[in-house]
Amino acid sequence: MNKKALVISTVALTLTATSLAGCSDSKTGEAQTSTKPAASASARAMSLSMSFYDRGTIAPDLGTAENNIWTKFIQDKTGINLKISPVPRAESVNKLNTLVASGSAPDVILEYDVGFRNQLYLQKQIMPIGDLIEKNSTTYKQLLNKFPLLKKLSTRDDGKIYDLGRILGYVPYSYTVIRQDWLDKMKLSVPKTADELFQVAKAFATQDPDGNGKKDTYGLNMAGGGNLIDPMFQNVTWILKDGKWVKDWDRAEAANAFRKKLFDEGIVDKDFLTDKNGKKAEQDFVTGKIGIYTAAGSYKVFTSQYETLRKNVPDAKLVAIALPSSQFGSFSPDFNPPVQLTGVLNAKTKDPEAAIKMIDYLSSPEWVKTTYSGIEGTHYKVENNKEVPINAEKNKKELDWLGDFRMLGGQYVYNEFDTTMKGFDQSNPLQKEFYDLGKDVFSLNITKDRPLASITLGGFMPTLPADMQFISKNLLDSTSNPIGDLWNKAIVSGSSYTSAQAKQDAINLWKKSDGDKLEAWYQDWYTKNKDTMVSQNDLLSMNFN
Repeated sequence: MNKKALVISTVALTLTATSLAGCSDSKTGEAQTSTKPAASASARAMSLSMSFYDRGTIAPDLGTAENNIWTKFIQDKTGINLKISPVPRAESVNKLNTLVASGSAPDVILEYDVGFRNQLYLQKQIMPIGDLIEKNSTTYKQLLNKFPLLKKLSTRDDGKIYDLGRILGYVPYSYTVIRQDWLDKMKLSVPKTADELFQVAKAFATQDPDGNGKKDTYGLNMAGGGNLIDPMFQNVTWILKDGKWVKDWDRAEAANAFRKKLFDEGIVDKDFLTDKNGKKAEQDFVTGKIGIYTAAGSYKVFTSQYETLRKNVPDAKLVAIALPSSQFGSFSPDFNPPVQLTGVLNAKTKDPEAAIKMIDYLSSPEWVKTTYSGIEGTHYKVENNKEVPINAEKNKKELDWLGDFRMLGGQYVYNEFDTTMKGFDQSNPLQKEFYDLGKDVFSLNITKDRPLASITLGGFMPTLPADMQFISKNLLDSTSNPIGDLWNKAIVSGSSYTSAQAKQDAINLWKKSDGDKLEAWYQDWYTKNKDTMVSQNDLLSMNFN
């Protein structure tokens, strides 16, 4: 693998849960574009086709995926005759493969799947775009210059830029909060180490912090999307040790032993393994039964949970905490990738200049703001220097499905976390609390003060060849993980099966299933690419001002 073959894996983002923005009066179905004059006749001669995820969420009176109020809005703004090629989100790769095979693929192909884009590159189905951007772009070219990581990731092994992407900015993913009211009541301090965390969690579970005379509280949650224990012990599968990329077992054993101790002493929910989607843990949290809670994903969704907690327990008070340190160091959890590759340009594109013009517009702060806020006078008005929605139901109908129009360019100017923070009314005491807590969540989880537990974010890990993917899936797949089953067995088996036994059995299974070959592949890749891979410094040194 050449040095610059590193690409971004993408997550179809539970980030889609943001409220985007729009344009038209739903009564007429016509986009209102009074902010700019109509494009000239010569400009309208430009034509372009572009893929768009069809999720079936567009209200019929707004149009179809191919032709709706927003496609008309974009056409009026750019002067480009835009033809949308809708692809069902759940079957997007299959649909796009069919279009490519038939020679009818759109000019601009937007697709999160990195493997599909790699396939198009190897088949020479996409064109290099570096010179096109240099000659014809303004907005997107500025982004490439401002964010070297975007250029680094977009450049393929022949030294040319092929991929399009978006800059998402910094968005926390996994973060931990603690019941400050319980700490105050029990005269305890915020835990700074793994040992302190255990003692505080034990007190929360055994000393009746809610004062109802029952043993019905838990120290922390071990189910749900958030993860506190693994990054605390740097149990992240792969680590760099003595300059080598290795599979670590000591950290895995330590993290498992910590979980087992929590389980054995009744500090956590005994049924955590059956709480597959974390809903039971969430219910325990909002009803005031969990003292230390690790959440994941949208901060806006989390604040709605916090609001429910306050309705159930009016005196509840949360504060954010950093990951406690362990014998392996002090770390930060992973956050959402700040840069994401999302598209390519079809090699058969007849009007590349039109494609670059469209990419520039969809990358512009003007469009990004529109997708969040809509159009002034139609979706919002400005009062006291603050945007106020005119009709919440209209906005929901016309704006909430626009997420897939935000796959390019400078999305960081209105990213999910920042938009949530700006939406809080700080004259409202509870929303001021949400705002202050959010600032702490951000500063504690995206910082140079503590390294990431992982070598790099998951989206920037090297792309495995097919034979290595097979080994990795068999050993490490999250849905069918035989090694994970061994660790879970140790947690729930008391003294009959220890974490040390699970470690040895896991090592034996690893070797038997060619895990050593996978480790050797990673080490070889690291030797060849360590100077060009996406480093933690790359990730934490981006300027989003």
